Parts: sequence; structure tokens; C-alpha cells
Amino acid sequence: MEKGKAAAELGIVAGPELLVLNDRNFTAAMYYAADDLDKPHPLEPEHQKVKEAAIAALGASDDECTTFIRTGMAAANKEDQQIVAERRKKQEEDRTAKARAAGLLNIKVDDGVLSKSIYDFIVHLELNADNHKDAAVKEAARTALKGTAEAQWTFLTVGVFDEHKKDVDRLIQEDKDKTEAEKAAALSREAKANAAWHALGIRADDALLNLTDRDFVVEIWNRAPRGTEVHGAAEAAVRSHNEADWKQFIDKGAKEARLRDIENLLKKRDEENARQITVIRTQAAKRRMHPALVAAADAALAGSPTDRERFLRVGQYENLTQSLANSTQLGPDFYITDDKGKAVLTEWRQGDHPEQAWKIEPGLSDPTCFSFQSVARPNNYLRWRKDMPGHSRALVAVDPLDGSKAFKAEATWCLNDMVSGIVLYPVNAEGKYLYVEGALDDESTRSWASWVVEPPHPTMPIDRRYASDQKLRDSLGKPVRDAVLDANNVGYREYEKGRLYLTRDQHQLGTSGGVHVIYNGPVLDKYLELGGPYALPGVLTDQVPGRDRKGQVLTIARPRVANEHLYIAWSPATGAHVVYGMIGTTWAAAGGEGGVFGYPHNDESGYGNAGVRFNHFSGGSIYYLPGKGIRTVKGEIHKKFASLGYQASRLGHPVDDETGFGNEAGRVQNFSGGAIYHSRSGTAALEAAIYVKYAQSGFDNGPLGYPVSDGTTADGVGRYVNFSKGGAIYWHPDTGAHIVAGAIRTKWNELGAEKSYLGYPTTDETALPKGRRSVFQGGRIDWSNDGGQTIAYKTLAVSSRAVALKGVQSGRCLQVAGAVRDADANPPGTEIWDCSSSDKQTWDLVNLGDNKYALKNRASGKCLDIRSGDMKNGTPLDQAACHQRGSQQWEFTTAADNTVALRSVHSAKVADVLGQRTHNGSAVGHWADTAGANQRWTLIER
Repeated sequence: MEKGKAAAELGIVAGPELLVLNDRNFTAAMYYAADDLDKPHPLEPEHQKVKEAAIAALGASDDECTTFIRTGMAAANKEDQQIVAERRKKQEEDRTAKARAAGLLNIKVDDGVLSKSIYDFIVHLELNADNHKDAAVKEAARTALKGTAEAQWTFLTVGVFDEHKKDVDRLIQEDKDKTEAEKAAALSREAKANAAWHALGIRADDALLNLTDRDFVVEIWNRAPRGTEVHGAAEAAVRSHNEADWKQFIDKGAKEARLRDIENLLKKRDEENARQITVIRTQAAKRRMHPALVAAADAALAGSPTDRERFLRVGQYENLTQSLANSTQLGPDFYITDDKGKAVLTEWRQGDHPEQAWKIEPGLSDPTCFSFQSVARPNNYLRWRKDMPGHSRALVAVDPLDGSKAFKAEATWCLNDMVSGIVLYPVNAEGKYLYVEGALDDESTRSWASWVVEPPHPTMPIDRRYASDQKLRDSLGKPVRDAVLDANNVGYREYEKGRLYLTRDQHQLGTSGGVHVIYNGPVLDKYLELGGPYALPGVLTDQVPGRDRKGQVLTIARPRVANEHLYIAWSPATGAHVVYGMIGTTWAAAGGEGGVFGYPHNDESGYGNAGVRFNHFSGGSIYYLPGKGIRTVKGEIHKKFASLGYQASRLGHPVDDETGFGNEAGRVQNFSGGAIYHSRSGTAALEAAIYVKYAQSGFDNGPLGYPVSDGTTADGVGRYVNFSKGGAIYWHPDTGAHIVAGAIRTKWNELGAEKSYLGYPTTDETALPKGRRSVFQGGRIDWSNDGGQTIAYKTLAVSSRAVALKGVQSGRCLQVAGAVRDADANPPGTEIWDCSSSDKQTWDLVNLGDNKYALKNRASGKCLDIRSGDMKNGTPLDQAACHQRGSQQWEFTTAADNTVALRSVHSAKVADVLGQRTHNGSAVGHWADTAGANQRWTLIER
């Protein structure tokens, strides 16, 4: 019985197929019946409240469905009838107002003209009004057409009559056939006619127009509906006994009261419109699937009465279309797309793409749920394809509606209220979820694909991000111009303080769009200098403050290039520079701008022609060497490296990383042209030939230890470096690099080092039989370990063919020992004796080259020799058959007071009057050089 009455509200005779349904299914059937009745005129539905009440009941409980059948449907239908009646009344009012205005101007109209919009009808009036008789009307019509919808309605209902009166008054005044009295009478009649039109909406007859002013006002008062502003104004005039008040009502009062009535009516209508819009908005927001409808309702509520009237009339039906977005592994901004029957995810693109839009309707099999109709192909719906695989996934296609119950169920999707986000499941399979290939989900953890309902024309990703992020809006400021995008959807939009870039980010799995911020300033300038998004492929990220909060960093991730990302880093002290490749990876791994290296001082650059690349930073440098990889320079070593000019110095580039040396926490790093050592003594650099010599000596494990000074020059030509063990390496372009150390260096320094007569070393220290020797440009220094001193000297070139050697201490000359007859003995010793011109004291000099001589005794013809070549101090000097080798080779070397030492090439010792004896016959041997007077001789030419 109750179901039959409910169905009758829609003019339906309930048959057995309806009456056997339970209350819930019957409520759903009533929804679909009402919807079928409204489909022929979707913009003017006559059963909207019934449908809304049915959905509300279905979404609540079975008890609410029962209540809907008993009372709710009748109440909703009554409300629908009121809405329809109001709509038709409004339509009739519009037609009546149009007809009256046309009739006033004697313009013929038909149903087609009366069906025009208010705007188009005023255009019709303006075009057909007489240019002379209706001049004021035409001018006012043109003004109204430039105004708002409210201004156009006011013109049609009030203004046209005022302007027509002006035209009639003008024509009366222009009539030359009338007397002034006749004109006044005509004007009075026209004023009353206008007042009657405003007050009662009638064209007054002669009987009404011929009444006196008071009687006319009384007649208006009698006819005007009570409770109106017109009735109230007329009653006030009737109560007055002042003729001026009657005339004022006729001339202005009736019109003003009419305007107030119109205003009150419009206000009342607008309040009801606002109420209905609020209800629609609340329901749409609750269902979460119509954000465009919610936004349109908000705009109408915030707008004008005309906006609200239009929303109810057409706007609420125009805003049921949305798009469905999902984040994929490639990123956001992917939308369900009707690809000619395939449901796929496609990325945001410029332009109009109806294939990405869906009209979201009440579910085909359950109006509390939803169905998604393709905008590109009407009457095609997102449909669960049960034959497609998927444990929890409900994969979909886009199929044409076939009217079957099975189709309607498979095309109906319900909102899962138990999870966050928009998760949709088939109406008959709550354990599944709507899925399109590529959407982010995880069946194993019940992380189901979630959708974002967006406008039918998806928002440009740049604008969407800007609108969704208040902090970003604050940091960027307002947009200053439209976005600039190319055919690949790559580009940017400028704001007061920077840009948002839309890029094609190259992820490991594919390419997708991304939106990232770069602020005005050095970072953006460098990004543009490098060529922008096409020249710098990868995954652009936002520009962010440096870890130390002192600078800014922009990263372009490069997952397809072994994650060798690119960085643009800026600080006030360094400017903006680019770091990338293996250098960038090393820098980032060390903490980037917040790590040991700090901010870059230059863009990555090349060095030499071997493919070496480098970046300098505040706290270090990073080099890439082809075939060898990365080398870093840091800390104190880097400070020294930088002070010398980096790789432009003689050091060149690093060839290994810093390592330790010694047991004093020293650090060393080798370079292609040298090394830098850091120790407690400081930081010192070795370069070029000095470094090569140091390497030959065994580095810090050799005799020198580690360097304690940089290369230094005393004369502006040569250079030297001091070392921890007291030695040094001296270099001169003419002599090369050589080590000077120990006592030899002490002696050399006493003489003035390289500024002395000795000059620069020409050899390293070399071994002597009983000591060490260094050779210099101007001489030698010998060090003895056999009782001698460290002696500096030069070798002499002797031009004499024969000499005698006179002892400085004894004043006696060197001769072969023994009697004259013993001079031929082999090997007799040598001795000193009073000097004479005898052949025993005459030594013929045999020049052996390089200031080396053999001394051949003139008496015996034999050569001065060291007995048995023995190296011991005190070994006698003998004569022996000349062979001019080793022990028979001698040098004359400088000594004090222009004396000489007779120095053995074989032993490096000197001729010595043994025991410092001075008497005749004192023996002569060789001894380590002590610089004693018994070892010094004066040459006497023979």
C-alpha cells in the first residue's frame, strides 16, 4: 500500500515487480524512475529533490529507506512541485514582462521572440524601436546591454516604461497643434498611465486616466495587492489631504514602490537560491567526488544573485565532469584516459583532452555510488572487466552501455570510506579496488590505488603545485606572466621572485613531468647559462638552502648516468658554479656544500690534453684522472696547493690521495710535478727537479726526512728546500738538483752557501774511502770519518812542467828518501829535506786531465805512490814504477795563503809530514786532511 502511494507520486502504477522489492531496492527503483523522467530535460529536472532524498536514504540505513517510502518521497515530490511551479512562474513573468514592453512600443512579437534571453530580447527591442518616437528607450536599452543582468531586468520591467514616458512627454511638447493647456492635460494623463503601469502592470483605460489625482490614487490603492510596497505607498498618499502628495505618488511614488517590490521579491528569491545551493554544496562535499561542483557552488555563493540563479538553472548540471589523477612510479599528474575503449594512464598535456574527462553520475546500479561516463565517447563507462587478472585489482576498460543489470553493476563504483584518499571498489566486490595499469599500489600490503579528483581540464602542474603550497607562494610571490611551454610540455612560469619549471624528468624507469622551483638570482642565471632543461637532462629538484644555511643548491639527479648527479651551488663568497659527474658524486658523498669541501669556486673545468677534469672548492679540490679515477686535495695540503696556483703551478695535478708518513702524524700528497708535505713544522711543497731528486733519495724514508720549507731562492735563479734531518736539495738550471747535507752543508753554509765561491752543487754527496764529498760549481767539500776535518777547496790546474813541493811548516822540500844511490830503489819512501835543485826534489808533472797529475821523480823516473794503496792514515808515500792509475793520481787543491794540498785521487787524503816533524829526513805519508801546516805545500816551479 505504502509503496503504491510512493510510486504514484511519480505517476507510476506499482506492479508486482516493484511491490515485491524490499524497502532499500524499492527506494533505488524510485531514484532511477525519477531520473528517467528527468532525462529528456536535464537542465530543468522536475524530480531533483526526490532523487536527492532517495540517495540520502540509501546512504543512511534500511530504516531511512522505509521512512522515505512512507513520508520522505511525498515531501520531496511536493518540494519538487514547488520548484517547478516557481520555475514556471518565473518563466511566465519573464514572458509577460517581455510582452508588456513590446506592446508598450507597439512592437509585434511571437513565441520565438518571447523565448529569447533577457539580453537578446532587449537587443530585439532596440533594433525595432522607432528612432524618433522611441529615442530615449533606444538609448536606455543600449546602456542596459552594457550592464549587469540585474540592470537588464530592471530596464525590462521598469526602465522601459520610464523611458517611454520621456519619449511621450517629448512628443507632446513637440506637438504644435496642441495648446499649452491641452499639452498639460496630455502630460497629466501620461503620468497616470505610467503610474498605473508601474503600480498594477496594466495599460490604463480612459476611465482611469480621466480620474482626478486623488481618485486615481484611491483606485490604485484599491487594486494593489495588500502587503506590497505599491499598496503601502498608495495608502500613504490616500491618507494625505495634500495634492502634492497625490501628484508625487503619480509622478514618482508608484515607480519607486514598484522598484522596492521588485527588490524584495528578488531578495527573497536569492535567499532561497542560496539555501538550495548550500544544500547542494554540502551533499557534493560529503560525497567527495564532485570538487568542481563544490567550487562552482562556492563561486555562486560568493557571487551575485544572477550567479546563484544561473547555478541552480544550469551550473549545477554543468559541473559534474571531473578527471581522475593518480601518482605512478614516474610521478604525479597521470590521468585515467579513454583510449578508444582502453582505460590507460596518460600524463598531463596542454590543450583540450576530453579523453581524460569523466562525467561522474550516480551509480547505474546504486545511486549512492558512482558511474564514470566518458566525455570523449558519451554512453561509454568505466567498467570492471572481470576477465582481467588481478587478486585485489579490479582492472577496467571503457565499454558502451548495454542496459543490462550486469553492465550497470560492473560500471558502478563505490567509495571506500575506511581508507584515506579516493579508493573505489566495484559495487558487488568490496574487497577489490579500481585499478589502471601503472597506478601506484601494493596488493600485498593492501595499499590500494588511490585517486585524486581534479577539474575536467586538468590543472597545469605548475599552477597546481603553486596553488597547493602556501610556503611556495610566499617564497615566489605572484605570477608575472603566463606559462611558456613548448610542444613537449617543457617550460616555465615566471613569478615575482623566481620560476616554476615543468620538465621532462628522466627517471630510471621512464620519463615524466615534474614541477620544480628555481629562484631569481645566480643559481637561475647559471642554470640558464648551462642551457636550461633540455641541456641538463635528468630529474630536476627544487632549489634549496645549503646545509650551512649560507648558500643555495640546485640538484639535477641523473639516475640514468650511474647517479652522477649535477649540482649548481652558490654562496655569497664563491658565486654560483656547477659540479657534476664523478667529481659531483665525490663532493656529495663528502657532504656537499656542508662537508669538508664546501662550496665550489669554479665550474668543472679541463686541464691539459689528457682529459683531466677538476673543481676547486672552499675547503679542497677534486680531480678526475682518466683511467685512474678521483683524486682529492684537502686541508692544509690544499691551502698550500691553492697558494701556489693549483695545477697551474709546477706541482701540476694530484696523482694520488693524501696519505700519512712517519710517526709524527705527518701527511703527504703527490702531484704530477711534485708533492706537498704537512708536518708539525708546517706545510711545504716540492716541485719539479727538486721533487725528482727527493724521490730518488727515498722520499721521507731517505736521508733527508721530510721537507720543512717551500722552494726558496737566495739569488733569484736557483732554488732550494730544507728538510727535517738538516739536509737540503739545491737546484740550479745549469747544475740540476742535488742534495747537500750534514757537515758538508754546515761548511758550505759557513762559506756563504750558493753565494760563496763554491756556487751550487753539481753532484750529490758521494762516498770517499774514508768520508764523503760534494762537488760544487767552484770546488768541493770533503768530509772525513778518519780524523780529518770538513774541508772546502778547489782543484788547481798547474801550468809548470815540473815542480818542487816545499812544506809550509818545515820549509823543507819533498824528496825520495835515502842516499842518491837509493833513488832507484823500489819502493823507497819519501821525506823532507833542505830544499835544493837536486833531481830527487824535482817532480815532473804528467797531466792526466781534469786537473789530475802523476808526479814523476826526475832522479828515478818513478812516480809518487801510496804504499800498497793502503788507505790508513800514516801510510808512507813511496815511489813506484809509473802506471799513472789510482794511487799514483794526485790533485793540487787550494788552501790558505796561496798554499796547496797534495791530494790523493785514490784516498782523498793529503800528503802529510808525519808527526808534524820538521827536521831533515822526516817521513811523508798520507793522512786525512786536517788543514794542518804539515799538510800544506808551496809549489816551486823547476
